[in-house]
Amino acid sequence: MIDAVITKRGMQRLIFTDLDGTLLDHDNYGYQPAANLLEKLTKIGIPVIPTTSKTRREVQPLRRAIDNQHPFIAENGAAIYIPKDYFSFICDSWIDEGDFWLQSSCKPRSIWLSLIDELSEQFTAEYQTFNLLFTRDGASAIADITGLTLHQASLANEREFSETVVWLSTESRKSVFIKALTDRGAQVHQGGRFLSVTDHVNKGAALLALKNLYLREPDIKSCDTLALGDGKNDAEMLKLADSAIIIRSPHHSPPVVNRTGNIVTSQKNGPEGWAHEVTAWLQKF
Repeated sequence: MIDAVITKRGMQRLIFTDLDGTLLDHDNYGYQPAANLLEKLTKIGIPVIPTTSKTRREVQPLRRAIDNQHPFIAENGAAIYIPKDYFSFICDSWIDEGDFWLQSSCKPRSIWLSLIDELSEQFTAEYQTFNLLFTRDGASAIADITGLTLHQASLANEREFSETVVWLSTESRKSVFIKALTDRGAQVHQGGRFLSVTDHVNKGAALLALKNLYLREPDIKSCDTLALGDGKNDAEMLKLADSAIIIRSPHHSPPVVNRTGNIVTSQKNGPEGWAHEVTAWLQKF
């Protein structure tokens, strides 16, 4: 069940956070600058909800490392994983995935692989997919371009509802590639490093869906949501949360977010910026 702090008015605070480049350092994937704050948030009962392009298999070790017992959102909103017995109810549409309930209506990875393959002649040598890299050269090929360990790289390839594309050509050609995919019914997300091809989902829609699940709990009358991210694929989440924090990146420009109030950009990068800005957010209450 939820172990959370409820105000006298029945408000539950929720933190939805991107991982790579936000809670995790862009280069070494560490979270140590935010470790003490994560422990504090656990103690005071404010859920930190990973909301990421990563796979379920990638998120699970991180959750164990930071003692996170809350739901998480994977593959850019394609899947919401809810620990068993977390909520006081079960939805008929949820799929039993062992320790978790899965909420998803997305098409499987195989669909997006087939769609991408249709474009192989039109965009010869302009892109690679994680599936191709892994099939051809194993986990080391993904490790080489991501900086992940071999084990982590293998987990990154265990995608269920999307495919990761490594773009090798120009920005103008990438726009043509994205349009060709969207014309065929895909949604393409630009992350900090790679493209993600999936169904018509995004982190913002997943945030709202999970928020609505919290609101079904009898003691929760409202939710105050905070979203943190650094990339274009975080824009909808940053737009729809009650408060938003853009985490500065040394590698790319901040995302454009269509909102005017309750949004700040960190002065520091990655988990240092995360810890500083979440601390400032907490001090408002």
